[in-house]
Amino acid sequence: MNRFRLCIAVVLPLALATGACSKRDADRIATPVPPDAPAPTVAEAHWVWDRDALRAAVNQAAQSPLVQSALSEAPAEGLTPCFDLAVRVAAMSETGTPFWVTFLPYVFGSDSTHALIVSVLEDNASRIAEPAEVILGRDPSPLETGFKPYPWGAGTIWVKSGAAFANKAGAPGLAAEKRHWLQFFDCLVTRMPAGCAAGAAIGAEIGGPTAPYAAAIGCGVGAAVGAAACAFDLL
Repeated sequence: MNRFRLCIAVVLPLALATGACSKRDADRIATPVPPDAPAPTVAEAHWVWDRDALRAAVNQAAQSPLVQSALSEAPAEGLTPCFDLAVRVAAMSETGTPFWVTFLPYVFGSDSTHALIVSVLEDNASRIAEPAEVILGRDPSPLETGFKPYPWGAGTIWVKSGAAFANKAGAPGLAAEKRHWLQFFDCLVTRMPAGCAAGAAIGAEIGGPTAPYAAAIGCGVGAAVGAAACAFDLL
């Protein structure tokens, strides 16, 4: 199995989320809010589709000292980047502050079920990088400890989040303790499916039977908002 297919297998949750979102700006749906949810702090979020902008952001993030520090803490033997499947969310807070989330996927050797995803969260004032090991399509082996199971679609995704890194006095260092307690990827695998479901319901209601793709568009928008909300909490 080639590297591209391996990356599709291990980065499938993110690939599906971005693929559900329409590339047409005119089809954007307002930020979905699940029932009984607190007032959102994210006013708008969308996946970055411009190839040049995405490539530039991915290259800059991958070469940053923060990402290198995050990789140094990971079991990186045989780790191969899959940046052709990297994705990025651009968002805006309710106060008008822009922020971004970039997902950098890496695959472990020839294991089509095991990935490392480094999430880079940034606004105009700060940047945070957090690694997470992800297992999809099987249960962890007895030697693979520390993973938490989360429902994902019809199956289970296993996640092991690492410590976040942030810039300190111009050099990378461990992020503040409160950010350790609120780990990004653990938040992500909860809020992205919830956002997808809420957005799909809104899209289906707005589009009706005459717009069969409205639910998929709403899912993509809702998933982006879910990822952005997790980033906003940490930033």
